[in-house]
Amino acid sequence: MIESLSLILEDTQGERREARAARVAVQINGRDLWLEPDGQGGLTIYAESFEDEAETPVLALRPQAVNQFGLALSLEPVAEDHEHGPDCGCGHDH
Repeated sequence: MIESLSLILEDTQGERREARAARVAVQINGRDLWLEPDGQGGLTIYAESFEDEAETPVLALRPQAVNQFGLALSLEPVAEDHEHGPDCGCGHDH
């Protein structure tokens, strides 16, 4: 089952629009920062990896209680043998 994110997009005039997406990226300093549901009620946040990088920083945010979240940061190895596509997040256009 694929979960999706409920998004609220607000323009500079304060007008809001709602949307849903399986994954969302924000570009910061030339790097894509991806957000996607982790399938356990939490949110996974990771940065686009580049060819010369061996690891990708991954941040997992999960609800713990009514007003608390658990936060975990890890460095995951970049997969060498994976299927390249528009959603793979590796920065290649294969």
